[in-house]
Amino acid sequence: MGFSVHVLDAVEQHTHTVILLHGRGSNAEEFVEDLQGMTTSSGQSLFAHFPGVRWVFPSAQTLWSSQFLEAMSAWFDAPSLTDMSKNKHLQVPGLKSSVEFVRGVIQDEVARLGGDAAKVVLGGISQGQATALHVLLGGSHKLGGFVGASGWLPFVDEVEELGSLAEVSSHFRGKLGLELDEEIQGGGVEETPVFLGHGTDDEMVDVKFGRQARDVLKAAKVKNLTWKEYVGAELDGHWFKEPEEMDDIVAFLRDCFVDSLGSDLKQSSMEW
Repeated sequence: MGFSVHVLDAVEQHTHTVILLHGRGSNAEEFVEDLQGMTTSSGQSLFAHFPGVRWVFPSAQTLWSSQFLEAMSAWFDAPSLTDMSKNKHLQVPGLKSSVEFVRGVIQDEVARLGGDAAKVVLGGISQGQATALHVLLGGSHKLGGFVGASGWLPFVDEVEELGSLAEVSSHFRGKLGLELDEEIQGGGVEETPVFLGHGTDDEMVDVKFGRQARDVLKAAKVKNLTWKEYVGAELDGHWFKEPEEMDDIVAFLRDCFVDSLGSDLKQSSMEW
């Protein structure tokens, strides 16, 4: 199966779009169902906090897994989640096509919002975060925000010593054979607020890999970087921590949306 998109339309006037990528072995519909079953400390779902948001959930294509020796939904082939350098060249074809697809989704949503990329937030969980980070860091433009959970940064070992965001971005584009996404303009990537959360007892993707991604962003001088670690998350630590992480994501998105709309944002447009 190829790429597809699942959408939850805004229930009030559409002011922002959040694009979230699922993890390996899942799909957009399952991801939405799982998120709908989670609540913040107020007892509401993530979606209920933002009635003006259009939620867009891309679904990955079906790829052969060299780790599990079967076809599955995945953004790219990940031969190992304990040794990220093992056969890492196998990640390139799927990651390239996935980044290109997600770029197109972003462009469509920016167009819906009158060309304002600051009103689009990108993110994902696990392999979805890994893919979304390459979309962000391989690009040239500021988005409204980035939300990642329980993930990592593919090819992190190749950019840890580079330092500048321009060098990191250029390296990743060259690695995947991607052109600069000049269709969207308005500020540099380093201006995009970033939230990364990870469980300290994550048995699927060790928290050290999340910290590596954080350190690259920090060294690249991403100006608004939030890193949170959580103890006792569900699913062997490889999931959102409820309600703490959900509360943190709501607070982060709230700040992103206020920044994009300005200080005169009316409370009635966002029920926080």
